[in-house]
Amino acid sequence: MTGRFADSEVVRGRALMAMLRPAALFLAVLASPAAWAELSDPGPHGAGWVGVSVPRPGGGSFNALLFYPATTSGQGAAYDGSGAPYPGITFGHGWITAVTRYQSTLEHLASWGYFVIASESYGGLFPDHSAFADDLRWCLTYLENQHANPGSWLYQQVDTANFGASGHSMGGGASILATQRDPRIRALVNMAAAETNPSAIAAIAGVFVPVCLIAGDEDSIVPPSGHTIPMYDNASAPRRLPLLDGGWHCGFLDSSFFGCDSGSLPRATQLTLTRGLLTSFFDLYLKNDQTVWRKVWGPDLHSEPLVDNTRADPGIALEPNQASTHGFGGQAVQVEFLLTNAGPLPAGYALLVEDNLWPTTPTPSQTAVLNPGESVIVNVTVEIAEGPGTGTDIALLSARSDLDSGTRSYATLLTQRRLRGDMNGDGVVDLADFAAFVDCLAGPEVEVPGGCQEADLDLDVDVDVVDFAVFQVNFGAGP
Repeated sequence: MTGRFADSEVVRGRALMAMLRPAALFLAVLASPAAWAELSDPGPHGAGWVGVSVPRPGGGSFNALLFYPATTSGQGAAYDGSGAPYPGITFGHGWITAVTRYQSTLEHLASWGYFVIASESYGGLFPDHSAFADDLRWCLTYLENQHANPGSWLYQQVDTANFGASGHSMGGGASILATQRDPRIRALVNMAAAETNPSAIAAIAGVFVPVCLIAGDEDSIVPPSGHTIPMYDNASAPRRLPLLDGGWHCGFLDSSFFGCDSGSLPRATQLTLTRGLLTSFFDLYLKNDQTVWRKVWGPDLHSEPLVDNTRADPGIALEPNQASTHGFGGQAVQVEFLLTNAGPLPAGYALLVEDNLWPTTPTPSQTAVLNPGESVIVNVTVEIAEGPGTGTDIALLSARSDLDSGTRSYATLLTQRRLRGDMNGDGVVDLADFAAFVDCLAGPEVEVPGGCQEADLDLDVDVDVVDFAVFQVNFGAGP
C-alpha cells in the first residue's frame, strides 16, 4: 500500500506484538525439545573400535584408538559401510586420562556415522601440548592416507572434505591448537577445554571455523571463568559456549579416578547432554544436515533447561528478532528486517522461511556478499489467507551463511488476519471502530492514531463510500 496509508508495518507490528503476545509464545510454538533429545540417543549403527598405529611425518609413530560405524558394537566389530563415506573427527584426551574413559561418547559418535580417532600419545605427567596438538592432526592424515590406500579397509570410506576436532581438558585445548594450525578441520567442539602451552586462549583467535566450547558451571579443575569463557571471548563467530547447569570436569568421563572433582549434575545426564551437543554440531557442519540447525542456532537452542546457551554468537544479526503485522484476508502485507554481517569474514546469506501456513516471501532470497559490518534490508511479504473471522500465522525467518551453509540467525514474524472494519484490533467491529472509521472518512486532514490503513476496506488506497458499505455489512462481526 502506498500514499497516506503507507505507515511503517515494523513500528506498528512491534506495538501489536506488545499488546497481543509475550515473547515466550514464539519460542513455545517453534521449539521442539523432544527433537533436540533424539541425537543424545545411540545412532543407527553399531560402534566398533580397533587400535591403530599412526605415523608422524618426521618419523616414528604413536598409538590411537579408531572408532567406526559397525554392524554390531565392540572391539573389532564388523565395519558397516552402508552410509560411507563418513566424516572424520580427531579427539584429544585429558591430562593423564586414558582414551577408554571416553569410550561411551566416542562410540556414540561412531554410531551416528563418524570415524573418531583418538590419539593415546602424551599421556604422562609432563606432556608436550604443542606436539600433542600435532598428533591430533596426524590422526587426520592417517585417515586421509587410509582412504587413498586400495589395500586398506578404509579405502574410499572417509569423507576427507569434512574433518572435525574435539577433546577434553588438555585435549580440548590441544584441539584448539590443532584447528588453528590445520585448514582441513571444518568444525571444533570440545569439552571443558583447558589452557595449554602454547596458549589455546591466544590460538583460538586464529580459528575461523564454527566453534562450540562445552563446559560445566561447577567445574573446579578447569573453571570456565579461567579457561572456556576467555576462549569464547577471544574466538570469532560463529561461536557457542553451552554451559551445563551443575556440570563438572570429570562428568565428561565414563568414570572418575583419583583427583577428580564432582558436581550436582548426575554423570549420566551430563553425558547425555554432551552427546546431543556434539552430534548436532558435527551433523550440521560435517554432514550439512539442515534438519538440526534449530538445535544449533534456532529456537530449540534454549529448549533444554539444563544448558545455558546465553553465550551463542552466529555472527549474523537479523533485526527485529520478533516482528508482527496484520491485514485483511487477500491482502499482501510487508515487513522490513535488517540483516547484518556481524562476523569476521565477508559472506553472502540465503533467506529461508519455515513453519508458515500463509505464503511468505523474503526479498532478496539470496544476498550479495556483505563485508563485516555491512547490512542489507530484507522485505518479507505475507499473503494473508482469506477465511472467516480472524486468523494468525507464525513464520520462522532465517538467514543462512554461505561460508559454511550451516550457521544461521533467525527471527519470528506473526501475521494476524483482522476483520474488515476492526479498526482497533480487538476482534470485534463495534461502535468504537465506527467512530475511528468516520474520522478517516472525513478526509486526509484528520489524524487518527495508527493511521487510516484499517479503514481502506476494499484495498483501493482510498477511504470512500464503498468502504462505508463494507463497514456496514461487517458491523457487529466478532465473537
